Amino acid sequence: MSDTQTPTLQQLSSMSLGELEALWTRPIALSAPRGVYRGHALWRIDHETSRRPIWRFSERLGFVWIPFGVDFDRRLWFFFTPHLAMGRFQTQVGESRWRDTDAISLRYERSRLPRFVRDVLYDEVKPLSERLVLGIGGINRERGEGEHFFFALEKD
Repeated sequence: MSDTQTPTLQQLSSMSLGELEALWTRPIALSAPRGVYRGHALWRIDHETSRRPIWRFSERLGFVWIPFGVDFDRRLWFFFTPHLAMGRFQTQVGESRWRDTDAISLRYERSRLPRFVRDVLYDEVKPLSERLVLGIGGINRERGEGEHFFFALEKD
């Protein structure tokens, strides 16, 4: 795949962690995606915080074992179906908290989730095309602690 070619979901799914990191840091023009996307867990980012049992379990439960997605029009995460939406977020284009690149952060301050849940959530996304988005999911912490896994979002 050349630097200008957009990967497919299948190609993303077969990339190594290093390849995903390189793709993530590649500069691209950013604007918030539109539409409903289905999620796919790709790679866990290994560091001390991401190895903690509570985070490993919640990651597997919410993003490996249970189907998930994002409705960017309503700005909500969902599990199983868009009708089971929660986790309202706002998007903000700017410098990535976790990597030396720009990204779109998903901020949950206005969510109606319980405060202890809302305060821990933080994610970043980068649209690769109109149909495919690469993301890093994690917790509301700094580089080396907050980033926990790469995921892809494919438009329905």
